[in-house]
Amino acid sequence: MTWWKYVQRVAGTSAPSEISRRTGIGQSSIGRWDSASPKPESVASFARAYGRPVLEAFIAAGYMAEDDAKVTQVADASKLTNDELLAELRRRLPD
Repeated sequence: MTWWKYVQRVAGTSAPSEISRRTGIGQSSIGRWDSASPKPESVASFARAYGRPVLEAFIAAGYMAEDDAKVTQVADASKLTNDELLAELRRRLPD
């Protein structure tokens, strides 16, 4: 996934002005994201503004490979079913 596709997936239909307002990043910088890599601090600001893990955003921006981070997928807990969420909690809790 490219950085811009990640931004579109996370921000949905938000206009660059809305992304700018939420992140504190200038609209002109956001406008260049579809063709240029963002600064690492912008990646972190974007992730935090949208409630996403910074590591996930760094991977999407190409600053880190999934293998290097030992992350295969970062799940959005809000999209898990109740059964999936309970199964994950059971897996993490000590016996």
